[in-house]
Amino acid sequence: MDRSLNRLHAVDRERAAEPTAESDSSDPVEWRDISVEPDQLGGVDAVVGDVTDRIRTHAGDPLTIETGAVRATLVGVPEVRIDDLVYGHHRRRLGDPTRPCALFDVENTSSAPINWTTRRTKFIGTDGYTYNRAHISLDPAQLGAGCYPSQVEIEPGCRARVITPVEQLPGPVGVAKVVQTVAVRGRPTSQRLTYNL
Repeated sequence: MDRSLNRLHAVDRERAAEPTAESDSSDPVEWRDISVEPDQLGGVDAVVGDVTDRIRTHAGDPLTIETGAVRATLVGVPEVRIDDLVYGHHRRRLGDPTRPCALFDVENTSSAPINWTTRRTKFIGTDGYTYNRAHISLDPAQLGAGCYPSQVEIEPGCRARVITPVEQLPGPVGVAKVVQTVAVRGRPTSQRLTYNL
């Protein structure tokens, strides 16, 4: 799968940062477009559309798991360029600026808060080895409102979006499976969500 992400132009950043005209809670959240489509040799151009639509275009169909407590959709695990999404002091140790990143849309369908944390996300490579999230911090200000880079407590009936970069994978290895463990407040056991790509 060939997927990539490019830095957004300053104009796109300004436009994404502008508040929307209506703030009715039933309206969809406006997400920053962090995806791109390769259009030219040696470069990529920003493409219009929200991040979910763009990643679906590159990743195929999203995968949804519903339990008694959560409805979690793995939108995709595309290769994205993240050097403009990390804190400045992390750029030096980033190395390759392109990483696979899991994008989840999560809805709490239970009557208690749930905790979604990227520390509990594991990636199984096409080589059969287990990989962790990358030890870099994405800047929430670069992701947009409602999108979290590391952890979030989701109240009953509420939603959140989470982006989790994968550690640097060797050579031609891709992500074959994503496993997320979710803790629900008041329940003695966690729920394990397994997505086979």
